[in-house]
Amino acid sequence: MSCTYTEKDNPAYLERFQKKAAEQRIPLSGSLDLTSRCNLDCIHCFLGEDRTASKKEFSVNQWLGIIDELTEAGCLYLLMTGGEPLLKRGFAEIYTHAKKNGLIVNIFTNGTLVDADTVTLFKDLPPQAVEISLYGASRDAFESITGKTGSYERCLSGIRMLVDNDIRVKLKTVLMSGNIDEFHDIETIAAELNVPFRLDAAIFPRLDHDKAPLDLRVAPEDAVKKEISDPVRLSQWREYYEKRKADIMWTANDPIYRCMAGVTNFHIDAYGRLKPCLMVDRINVDLSETSFLKGWTEVIPQIRDRKAESGFQCAGCEKILFCGYCPAFFELETGREDVPSDYLCKTAEYRYKAVVGSINAGASAFLLSA
Repeated sequence: MSCTYTEKDNPAYLERFQKKAAEQRIPLSGSLDLTSRCNLDCIHCFLGEDRTASKKEFSVNQWLGIIDELTEAGCLYLLMTGGEPLLKRGFAEIYTHAKKNGLIVNIFTNGTLVDADTVTLFKDLPPQAVEISLYGASRDAFESITGKTGSYERCLSGIRMLVDNDIRVKLKTVLMSGNIDEFHDIETIAAELNVPFRLDAAIFPRLDHDKAPLDLRVAPEDAVKKEISDPVRLSQWREYYEKRKADIMWTANDPIYRCMAGVTNFHIDAYGRLKPCLMVDRINVDLSETSFLKGWTEVIPQIRDRKAESGFQCAGCEKILFCGYCPAFFELETGREDVPSDYLCKTAEYRYKAVVGSINAGASAFLLSA
């Protein structure tokens, strides 16, 4: 029997559950790069040359063993990604093992390799969701980003196969100079398919610090305008701000990483390196040489030891909830974890004005009508 429980069923219970997991440092949620290889050549990809790397990836049997270990350690949520996870020989075996271990599994895929066997697998053992990136509403825009002729039709075909077979699909796009003019058309495709849709304008340097993808960024103001053009997204931002605005408090002893990386979240790359998250590379454990639990308890907590120097400009910033704050991203762009991205700061300013301004406008309207 497949678990279909979601956070919408009882958000208060899940919040308490996740808080308890954080207090006990239970590795509740992890992501696995089943492969670094990809059949596309996207111009913004943060993996860079690693997409075609010749390094020896973890074998199917190694992944099966790791899934047993992390399940025993308390993992519940698992994201399978890459590269392109469906390129991994033995994907079905790895996925089936995770599902039969009782894990709630999500898949990130480009959709171009979805076929009848994939559909059968997901119908028999449904994932929580399959998330697919739709980079354009037209063939020209889409393939100018993916770099592969025919990828547009294959992606749409894969999406429709999943939707037609009642497999939960979510669509997303990375907003960039090559597709910003088609953004609303991409939204329309998602609406016509009746699937959830989200966007992200955060483009960062590649993991090897190559900054070429930054040339693809759209102006922060334009990105935010697209983002809040949907009343639902604006409402979600408002709810998030109202719920979290007390969290901007910062003390000198707080770790610079404020997320759940290394607390309840972890990442394992295609070569079996356990890390606090995808972006933090300097803290890692080779799982071909040690156990998951040993690495989780003895090495990964080092991320919480990292503190910002005095005068860190993000400490106490009232806009920190709106920037996508991440010291690992900062380091890729600026060379230091405690020197923020100017692009993110500007994006936060526009988001803050839009979200907080809409809240204040709503309050003003209420007072005037009282």
